Amino acid sequence: MAVATKRPVGESRAIQLRRVALGADHEGDQLKDKLVAELREERHTAKEHAVHGGGLSDAADLADIATIVAYAVLSGEADLAVVVCSSGAAASIVANKIPGIRAAHCQNAVSARHARRIVDANVLCLGARVLGPDLASDIVRAWVANEFSGDERDQRVLMKVEELEDSFDARRRELRRVAALSAGHADS
Repeated sequence: MAVATKRPVGESRAIQLRRVALGADHEGDQLKDKLVAELREERHTAKEHAVHGGGLSDAADLADIATIVAYAVLSGEADLAVVVCSSGAAASIVANKIPGIRAAHCQNAVSARHARRIVDANVLCLGARVLGPDLASDIVRAWVANEFSGDERDQRVLMKVEELEDSFDARRRELRRVAALSAGHADS
């Protein structure tokens, strides 16, 4: 279902309603709460995952939270996810370790639009210490408002990313197999 909502400058079409999983560590919790409220105000579904909410214990850290929201996307529970930490960099590193996740660390609305339209980013990583709340809101609004272009060139890039993930996964399995065999021989 599409509905007209507040749009970043330059956006003219109706925005598709999204299911968005949001997570934050202790540094990003306050900004995450603001983003959840704004997404809900714009009629998106926003599900929280954070240290102080969303069912996680106080012992949960950024790696746990980034993993949980990424899996929400992979499982189909969410269309997109947003992770907020102090700089956004750590969240991006963690999320991008998960095959099938294309996390973008964005610091402006132009990058956010590009991340969705060109590389089909499905996780947005933001830094609470480096972005003001209004800029963070603009970034999320631009990111959620856009979709993958589907252009031939962009599809080709995504296919290459998937092939790269597959090749690294195969190589990692082979290295683990060899390491296990070596460990077995070391014990004899």
